[in-house]
Amino acid sequence: MQTPSRDKGRSTGRTPPARTPKQDTPSGRRLSTSIVIGIIAAVCLLGVGGIVLGLSLGAGGIIQGILGKTTPAGPNVAEGLKLADYYAGKGEFEEALRVLNGLSIEDPKVKAALDDVLARKKAAEEAAKQSELAALKAQQDQLKAGLAQLTDTLKNQQQKIVVQQPATPPPENASAKAKELQKKVQDLMEKGAAAFNAGRYNEARKTFEQAVALAPDNSDALAFAGLSWWRENPTDSASVQKAVDLSKKAIDKNPDNWLPHKTLAEIYDSRKLSDDAMREYKTAVRLNPSDADALYALGKLQYRARLFSDAQKSFEGCVALRPDFTRAHFNRGMSLVQLGDKTRAIDAFKSAIATKKDDADSQYMVGYLLRDKGDIAGALEAFKLAVQYAPDNAGYMRELGATYMARGDFAGAESTFTRALAQDPDNTIANYNMASVKIKLGKPREALGYAQKTVDRDANSSSSNYILGLANEKLGNVDDALKYYGIAVEKDPKFAPALINLGGMYDSRGMADKALPLLLTAQEVLPESYEVQNNLGNAYLHQQQYQDSITHLSKALSIQPDSKVTEYNLALAYAETGQIPEAKKAFLNVLSKDPSNLDVYIKLARIFVKEGNNKDAKDLLTRLLAKNPKSDIRDEAQKLLDQLK
Repeated sequence: MQTPSRDKGRSTGRTPPARTPKQDTPSGRRLSTSIVIGIIAAVCLLGVGGIVLGLSLGAGGIIQGILGKTTPAGPNVAEGLKLADYYAGKGEFEEALRVLNGLSIEDPKVKAALDDVLARKKAAEEAAKQSELAALKAQQDQLKAGLAQLTDTLKNQQQKIVVQQPATPPPENASAKAKELQKKVQDLMEKGAAAFNAGRYNEARKTFEQAVALAPDNSDALAFAGLSWWRENPTDSASVQKAVDLSKKAIDKNPDNWLPHKTLAEIYDSRKLSDDAMREYKTAVRLNPSDADALYALGKLQYRARLFSDAQKSFEGCVALRPDFTRAHFNRGMSLVQLGDKTRAIDAFKSAIATKKDDADSQYMVGYLLRDKGDIAGALEAFKLAVQYAPDNAGYMRELGATYMARGDFAGAESTFTRALAQDPDNTIANYNMASVKIKLGKPREALGYAQKTVDRDANSSSSNYILGLANEKLGNVDDALKYYGIAVEKDPKFAPALINLGGMYDSRGMADKALPLLLTAQEVLPESYEVQNNLGNAYLHQQQYQDSITHLSKALSIQPDSKVTEYNLALAYAETGQIPEAKKAFLNVLSKDPSNLDVYIKLARIFVKEGNNKDAKDLLTRLLAKNPKSDIRDEAQKLLDQLK
């Protein structure tokens, strides 16, 4: 028996259409380098800029047709399986599952595809883990700072008050003294309002208190005095308590007075008494539905309480009153994101942009959602604008780089990640993605430093150790590649990319016995992976377990039918088991696809000889010699040709 050459028994790793790009290596056994971008729950800093949101990677455009429709078993199953594989290859596992759930589960191919997508989804979660943790920490830090800023904004906003004329003038038979008292109170109220609106809160407070002294049952005077205490010194507990007491008295005198409810809401919000604040804002809005500021503040509290539907309604009411309120449009969009209504969310963010073109946060969110929908071109333009309007936001820069990667523009990604790392050189995700980009661009030596930094930042990450292993393997640093692939598997025994590459390295070095357990574990995670099936077939071929090799190589070829090297190896396995017609057919297919594979000429010639077809064998060998092959092939061909004379 002839054991196939280990150097020739490899697929080329050609990237199939609409799948995550694979690493191109001479051995061709590479799984793609993962782009560490999983969907991350967005945390919105309501009312302030500079949000840091999660990453999401998609590739290619939106596929129409059977998506979202029930596909019957039969002629459309193949189309459905192809579409599901497309989405899974992009990392859009929910869309893939949605397609498969519309197919018949009784079909073994559908069942296998479901298992495969679920396994690939699980494997992708590890790749996203580090991105999520890093972004979440940044989000939490920024949320804390942002909420503090919001409280200050509320306390210091330039609210204007308007004094109404008395609803009921003094009766005709009222004494002159009563009429004079009412006029004096009214004058004090107007004087106090003028001082308040000019920001002279101390003067306003004293003036309103004079009015209260003259008219202790006047709800408006009590409310204005309470608001003035609050605005005058919002950090002084005694002043705040006076504001609360006066506001409550105002409500006692007139439960339908909206202003003291709003003052209490602001005070409760500043003290993080969210339930009390929401209750008071709701009352204030009910009594004065035209108060856009109260609706906005209520919406923020509802969002923080995860009452996203209520928040969306509050922000919607706010923008109906103030169509130019940029942050209200933005926050409405974020509420819709949380509700899963991405189409309306995009419209809300675009409305924010219409009021303020340089709103980087809204540009970012448009890009984020368009990329999630598969519109990479649209996402790219939106992210470019976000970066243009917020050039110091490294998070936006990283998202732009990730989108270039999704489009396959690795030169653009390289330039963008260079800028992002200049701002935030220690960011794990940016270093990981830069290492991936450098490898794709054939610059493994430059990739090494970035990959090393990902491990330095998180030595326990399987994905970080994997990318460092890949960079070392590309450089020919075999021992280091084996070391870091091994650590990746140690950190996560089900991390398929490391299992596949480590198994491939062992197999290519004549250690198929060590490769097989790794590849079999990878198969448990990714049973429908071309790389897994191809590498298993190769390992079994080198172990001379030919029937197992045929099983796995056949499956690999069914996944990637145009793989010339896989079909070549399959032909070798057929030949070793005496399945001559199958071997002949496979060799002829390879020769038609790749006439430069000179080994095939000799293999086919030997089959022709076994069939007694010496004429075709001679013709084939003569054609081979005319190609002036290398000495070892030439000598073998000449020897066989001499035997046939």
